[in-house]
Amino acid sequence: MQAQGRRTQPEATASIPVAAGSSYRFLVRSAEEAVGAIRGQLGEDARVVSVRAVKAGGVAGLLGGTRLEVIAQVPPAAPTAPVETPREPDTFGPVSTVPQAIPTRRAVTVGATYAEASTEAVPPLPHVADAAPSGGAAARRQPPPQRLETLLRRSGLSESLIARLHATRGWPTGAPEQPLHQGAGLIRQLAADIAQRPLPARTAFVGLPGGGTTTALCKWLAAEVFSRGRRGVVASVEFDRPKAAEDLAVFAELLGVDFSRQVPVAGRAVAPQFCYVDMPPLSLTRPEENARLRAFLDEQQLPGRVLVLSGLLDSAVLRQACAAGQELGCTHVVFTQLDELPQWGKLWDYLIEAPLAPLMVTLGPSLTDECETDVVGAVLRRTFPWN
Repeated sequence: MQAQGRRTQPEATASIPVAAGSSYRFLVRSAEEAVGAIRGQLGEDARVVSVRAVKAGGVAGLLGGTRLEVIAQVPPAAPTAPVETPREPDTFGPVSTVPQAIPTRRAVTVGATYAEASTEAVPPLPHVADAAPSGGAAARRQPPPQRLETLLRRSGLSESLIARLHATRGWPTGAPEQPLHQGAGLIRQLAADIAQRPLPARTAFVGLPGGGTTTALCKWLAAEVFSRGRRGVVASVEFDRPKAAEDLAVFAELLGVDFSRQVPVAGRAVAPQFCYVDMPPLSLTRPEENARLRAFLDEQQLPGRVLVLSGLLDSAVLRQACAAGQELGCTHVVFTQLDELPQWGKLWDYLIEAPLAPLMVTLGPSLTDECETDVVGAVLRRTFPWN
């Protein structure tokens, strides 16, 4: 997709041959140029995957000029139902029309053997099953039962949360060895009390540096526009710490959302359906900067405040960031970069015990998907995979 001769169109290179599901790279000079190029060359269904500023080539690059690199993707076509072809008759007799039972396998419970977890008929092995002693090799093959506390600890739950679960009414008081699903049931009981409240129309997104605050805001914007059919305005505030806001500006233009570098005045006669603000980052070492953020949020009448936290942070840093967010008056929390987090159990401390309402979890760098708003359900499935 390179223009020949003198370049009059934005540069675009395809990472794979042109087809549904392909990704394309555009080098443009402005958000308006990106919108026209993507819609003109890829169509209305194309979506933006990422946007970043890169150094321009040639003399412009030597003078410090930059361009925008926009990665766009054409969604794959909807899958079609397979066409069933009639089976040729068997030469040895008529084809049976009775469906054959296909052996299936149910979920394996803790301590279950293969024979217990399968509906297949497993024939006994001669001179082995009947002659196997109760101990010895057969006993060594079966792992010893483990305490419920140990299983929950291995699932990533903190010691304080395990102690809280131990004090609940539903904690098993019989044998100390209990299956892990007992802990999942206790977590569900506590999760039923997690605060759930809608996001105010005027909301700011704030987080630690590098935590994916702008990406989380873009994902929420995409859900508002595509899934809920809402329209509004998004703003980017810099203070004295300039940040690259071109990616947010391009994305807002593609969504048809107004972009501003100032927070719109509250209480207008015709107010937008939402006003979201991308704020400068929090600081864990300079409380005076956080106080400045708090004063600005109060002055601009932004009652909704979303704290964006990376799930890859250490638990101690997460607790410190949550405390700073509460001082800022945050109302909701978003966890990002969870695709790189193998154990989600540590998040329960910030869902059950924290006063912030869970808004969303994100699972990748894409600006339009890879997120879930059912936070409790997502964390429950990743902590106890059989749920």
